[in-house]
Amino acid sequence: MRSVMTTENLSLHENSNRTGEIEWPSAQEEFLSVDGNASLFVRYARPAEEARACVVLVHGLGEYSGRYGHVARALVERGFSVVGWDLRGHGRSTGTRGDMTNGEALVEDLAAVCARFRPKTTPLFLFAHSLGGQVALRFLEKNATVCRGAVIASPWLRLAFNPPWWKLLLARLAMHVWPSFIQARDISPERLSRDAAHLAAFPDLNLLHQSISARMYFWALAGGERIFAGAAAVRTPLLLLHGDHDPVTCHRATGEFFERVGSADKTLRIFPGARHETHNELDRGQLLQEVGDWIAARVAPLEKT
Repeated sequence: MRSVMTTENLSLHENSNRTGEIEWPSAQEEFLSVDGNASLFVRYARPAEEARACVVLVHGLGEYSGRYGHVARALVERGFSVVGWDLRGHGRSTGTRGDMTNGEALVEDLAAVCARFRPKTTPLFLFAHSLGGQVALRFLEKNATVCRGAVIASPWLRLAFNPPWWKLLLARLAMHVWPSFIQARDISPERLSRDAAHLAAFPDLNLLHQSISARMYFWALAGGERIFAGAAAVRTPLLLLHGDHDPVTCHRATGEFFERVGSADKTLRIFPGARHETHNELDRGQLLQEVGDWIAARVAPLEKT
């Protein structure tokens, strides 16, 4: 685990469109410096009373923590504090968009965020989506006892589609001469959710990107297979979520991982008709209720001791 070097306060950004259910609830914002050469943008929201647990949100490729305001709000209303951070190379964090010299740095960044923001007496949970799900599972392989539980939504274990042959050829050639070569991804809103109006209402949509470098693509591709190989080592309680109409990541791969994972406490929920972002789907209220119930059920025994 890398040590946290410094933090610096950041005043709230001036965004007039941060309204409604997608607004982060009274969040504090900071930049977290890791290794002295990367700066991670972090949001932190607390309930009015003492927090029952702390949930760290890990977003997917090309997005940013601001898209999880409604998730944070639902969890804060259940009495949990919530931490969201922009992965390096994403959102307001530093780094080249869509590129990563060392993909394992994302796992180490998650460790740094947990070390910095987890209250010492409060159980820690993760809520991770897509590439963030892969990062979270890699983290849990290496840190088996840090988290009380993890909610993993639509993890990138295997893709649900085959990229065009010419893009793969370019990427393979680039790995030999230009590993940072970036190509555009085709992630249209209809592949993410059936609720287009909800997706369009997020603040700061300019922070989205649809880029991925050759080395980052092959790191993520190999990372999914590494997770399958190390599934037995993951013993943290898990709630796995996936839509059966996800055109981005493979829900059958999530089912296969569920069978292999070493956790004794594990649940798999497949949502009929849902696409890639289950937490942004038409029935997201039901999903967030289930997530809150699942976390609360694992906090309650600790509160009684």
